[in-house]
Amino acid sequence: MTRSLLKKCLFTAAVTVIAAAVNPGMVFAQTSGVGSDGYTRILWRGTDGEISLWKLDGNLNYVGSHAYGPYDGWIPIAITVGQDNYTRVLWKNTQGAISLWNVDPNLNLAYSRVYGPYYGWIPESISIDDNNNSRVSWRETRGYVSVWYVDSALNYLFSRVYGPYFGWDPGAAAAKKHAPAPNDTPAEMSRPKDKPAPE
Repeated sequence: MTRSLLKKCLFTAAVTVIAAAVNPGMVFAQTSGVGSDGYTRILWRGTDGEISLWKLDGNLNYVGSHAYGPYDGWIPIAITVGQDNYTRVLWKNTQGAISLWNVDPNLNLAYSRVYGPYYGWIPESISIDDNNNSRVSWRETRGYVSVWYVDSALNYLFSRVYGPYFGWDPGAAAAKKHAPAPNDTPAEMSRPKDKPAPE
C-alpha cells in the first residue's frame, strides 16, 4: 500500500469515527448551508444536545469542525449561512426562549442573543437573505405563524403574524404549554394569559 493511499484511508476512517461519535439524532429544520466562499456548513446534533458544526470545501471534503455544548435546557433547531460566511444557529430552550448565534467563517462563536420565552410559541426555522438579515419562523399552538425579521447583528426588528386557517397546520411538532410571556414579547405575538395553550 502506498503512503498516499494509506493517508487517505486513515483520513476516511477518522472522519467515519467522528461521524459515528457525533450521532446526528433527529433531523430538524435546515441542517446545512453554503456561504459565498463556496464552503458548506453542516449541523450535527448529538443525542445529549451537543452540536458539531462541520465545514466542507467546494468538493465536499471535510475541512474542520467545532463542537459546542451540551447546554442544559437548550436544543439545537437549525442553521443557515449568510453571504458574510457567518453561520446563524437557532436554539430552543425548554422554557420557550430562543438563542440566536452568529458563528464566524472558521466556526467560532462570535456572539449571540436570547429572546423570550413567549407563551404558546415554538421556534421552527431560520433563513437568511442576501443582506445577511435573518427570518425566524415560529408556530403557535393554536395554528398561528409568526415570522421575525432579525438584522445581521441578531437584533429583532419586527414581525408579522398569520393564521390560523381552518384545515391548515403550520407545523408538525407537538404542542406544549410554555411559561407566560414577559413584557418584551413582540406585540404581534402576545396572547391573553387566561387562555392556556392546548395540551
